[in-house]
Amino acid sequence: MTDRMESFLDDEFLRKLEKLKIATKKSTHSPQRGEYRSWQSGEGFEFLDYRKYHLGDDLRYVDWSVYGRLDKLFIKLFHAERGQTAHIVIDMSLSMESGNPSKEITAKKIAAAISYICLSNLNKTGFMVFNDKIVGVKPPARGKKQYPEVLNFLLSLNPAKKTNVNGCLSEYAASCRNPGIAIIISDFFDPNGYEDGLEAMAYRNFDINLIQVMTHEELFWPQTGNLLLREIETGEKKITYVDKHLLELYQKKINGFISTIKNYCGHYGIHYFLCDTSIPFEDLLMEYLSRGALFR
Repeated sequence: MTDRMESFLDDEFLRKLEKLKIATKKSTHSPQRGEYRSWQSGEGFEFLDYRKYHLGDDLRYVDWSVYGRLDKLFIKLFHAERGQTAHIVIDMSLSMESGNPSKEITAKKIAAAISYICLSNLNKTGFMVFNDKIVGVKPPARGKKQYPEVLNFLLSLNPAKKTNVNGCLSEYAASCRNPGIAIIISDFFDPNGYEDGLEAMAYRNFDINLIQVMTHEELFWPQTGNLLLREIETGEKKITYVDKHLLELYQKKINGFISTIKNYCGHYGIHYFLCDTSIPFEDLLMEYLSRGALFR
């Protein structure tokens, strides 16, 4: 396992990640200081710029000396530093075990890389791991010195049991003291869906990001003929003859499954990213980061 995750410790790759900063769509409420900066009017740590006064702006932040010279109202803008918390949520049900490289390993690598960026920028970073229940929680902590502990935590995880996305996300949302950014990494292979869990997290004001991890074979099933299929989470086996028609039906079903999640996310303003485990990890991660939804 350690050999398969050795790239987590590649100094050159970590230096690239260190240059990125996490960004969020929502305001944060933690009184603790981090490196996240919001642009706003009012008192802050560092003067930024001026903008024209708009009806409803707080008159306390008008620069009256500028008004005296130009006879126009301008609001002073500042960088305001605020702390924030990143919650990395990982599916470790049995379905994550499939593939080469497995979805499990890819999910762990993504989680490690994201956590390194967050920790490098003084963001509190924690983990929740689930299958049919919550099986592990690492409370949010701050600072790069936490990274070896993060790796040990990830290395200790093993896929098991079925998936319960709704129940686990709802439970975590209800128990979490400090909601912030949530990065949920899963294949979302749960017959009971995911909507209730995401709604529970949205209700607690999490800024939700989904990373759907799937193997290339799941995305583009290549085999035809007589096949013995096994449902990985239940162990149920079935002999099936796969012909061209069934292959086309499968492709239609899997595309529909992905489109439904993607459209759901688009409707509710949730950032969505589809991860094909056959893509080299660094290329995959840089593609995700280049989207600019979570990092800058």
